[in-house]
This record gives sequence, C-alpha cells and structure tokens, in this order.
Amino acid sequence: MLNVGILGTGMISEGFMEAVKFVPSMKVSAILSRDLEKGKAFAFKYTIEKTYNEIDLLLKDKDIDIIYIGLPNSLHYEMALKALQANKHVIVEKPFTSNMKEFISLIEASVTHKVQIFEMNRVLHLPNFKVLKEHIKDIAPIRLVTINFCKYSRKYDDYLAGKDPNVFSDEFSGGALVDLGVYGVHLVSALFGAPQEINYVASKLPNSIDSSGILTMSYEGMICTCIQSKNSKSDPKIVIQGEKGSLIVNSVSGLLENVELDQSTKTNIGLKQESDGMAYTLKEIARIIEEKDEKAYLIELDHIQTVMSILDEARACAGIVFKADLKKKKHWFSKKEKAPKVKKEAKIKKEPKPKKEKKAKTKKPIDKVRS
Repeated sequence: MLNVGILGTGMISEGFMEAVKFVPSMKVSAILSRDLEKGKAFAFKYTIEKTYNEIDLLLKDKDIDIIYIGLPNSLHYEMALKALQANKHVIVEKPFTSNMKEFISLIEASVTHKVQIFEMNRVLHLPNFKVLKEHIKDIAPIRLVTINFCKYSRKYDDYLAGKDPNVFSDEFSGGALVDLGVYGVHLVSALFGAPQEINYVASKLPNSIDSSGILTMSYEGMICTCIQSKNSKSDPKIVIQGEKGSLIVNSVSGLLENVELDQSTKTNIGLKQESDGMAYTLKEIARIIEEKDEKAYLIELDHIQTVMSILDEARACAGIVFKADLKKKKHWFSKKEKAPKVKKEAKIKKEPKPKKEKKAKTKKPIDKVRS
C-alpha cells in the first residue's frame, strides 16, 4: 500500500480524494494545512488518520511514501524539493513548476535521492487518449488541430474587485495558459511531439499575466491552436482535422468524455471511462512505483520536459513573466556533494533566419532529460 500525504485542502485536493478511490494500492493517510482546524475538517470529511500544520512534521512521518502537492503553482518547486530531500515520491499538480529551471532542479534532486516525481497531467492515461492516438492514421495526414478551453473564473470577479487571486498573480505563477491551456499542450505534444515553431498572443493584465490567449504550435504541414480564457466562456471542443476526415471531442483534454470519427458520417468511437483523468493518472503512477518501471517513468519525464519547454517559450513570446523567473535558484545539494549530471538544454533552438523571410522561425526538437 502506498500511503499519501496531501498538501492543501482546496477543491483540487478534494478532486484527488475522489480519484484515489479508484486506486486500490493508494491510501491518503495525512493532510497538511496551515489552518489546523481546516485540516481537521478535511480529515474528518474523508476519514484521514493524521493532520499536520507544519511541512517538516509531515515529511518526518515514516509511514508516508508519496506527497501530493495541490498548492498554487509557484509553491510546487519549494514543496516538491523538500519532499524529495525527505526521500518521498512526489506528485505535483499541473503545471509541473513555474519554469524549466525549476523542473531541471527537481529532476536532479529526485535522481540523487532515488525517488520519483510525477505531474498530475490527466491526459496521457485516459482510455480515450489512446483512442485518439490509434485513429490519427485513419484521417492522416493531419492539417489542423483546434482546442478550445475557455472558462470564466469566479476569481476574475475578485480581481475586478481589486483583490489579487492566485490564478491571476505573477507571484503565484498564474494565468490562462498554465491553468487551462496546459491541458491542450499535453494533448498536442503527446500526439505529435515537440513543435517546430511556437507563438502565443495573449490578453494580459497589468502584471503581465494572461487572462486569455491563443497559442499556435506549428509542425511540418500542420498547425495546432490552443485557445484558453479565464474571463470568458465557451463550450469546450477539440477538433483534429486531416485530409481523410476529423476526430471530434466535445469536452476538455483532461476528460476526453467522447470521441467521434467524422468521415462523411459521424461514428462514436469513444470508450466509456469510469472517472476523469486524475484517477487514470494515479493508477499509472502507482503502477510505475510498485513495478519499478523505469522505462515508463522516463517517458513521463521526457513528455513533461517537452510541455515545460513549450510553456516557457510561449510565455517568453507573449512577455509573460513570473516572479519565480526572476529568482536565482540555489542548488539543492551541499558543497560537499556533486550535482548529478542531467541535460539542461531544454529550449527549442532556432535556426538562422533567411534574410528574405524575417518572420520565419524554425526550431529543432527539444533535447530530452535522461536520468
């Protein structure tokens, strides 16, 4: 049995509690909350044995195998690093970290401490993701992919009222791309790999955080767009268009509740799923840990690195800056220890631009992390 300690009592942690019911080999044994009374209420609601209000006390608990971090984005790095140093496996909410530097640092720490770190991506292990992947060939070659995930945030009203909610804060690494668009980035990169060119046009708040935006990822012969917004609303939809037809999903990438194959007539080819992507992701994480499946784990890391590179490149393109980007990260290891060797070349490289085509960009595939 893998015993889990949860950081945070918000809605995302409640979702975790519902998802873990589908994973027989996982049990939530502890909850951490700065507000002890709130933590106790959460523990009572979900029958959790232990409640902590200090991270160090939780990490000293020898019964805890995995730490799940359901905190604001900018806190992922600090909390994950502490957990890895305490020799705990880690599951972080999406996005993995605020930026690629933090990603690399956490992978380095996990390698030396011989534990594993995962992202709750929700997309890759859904049965209907496999359906999409299997049927791409039926409509190939693919020419266009459009993903729309626009959800009016209740926190936007707080922002308009003069407050500073986490999801619209540069201090907490918020914004539409990393909160909503990240699901589409996971889906596109898992199906088609790293793009050759990235462009992000965003509607930004005064602190540079995007309230909405359109991400374009270009491949040879194909263009993918991810449209995301936290201050407007639209029905979610995914359309993968090829020369021989289309694949249509009328839900967000983290659910993939249905799949239609459109070739003159529409055919429902989707599978019935018992839960959302969180449960399927947890099942795979448990399997990788229990079976010591290093190959599957490295595939996960390679994919996350691609996603992080795309997010970093997109933010740079739009001029979105997190306060975490401006901080100089100290290496987690002591002076007496040697830093593990991990490839740090992560950004999409640009080829020299032709003189007559000043706007053209060509980027090489992203190097992969290997531990």
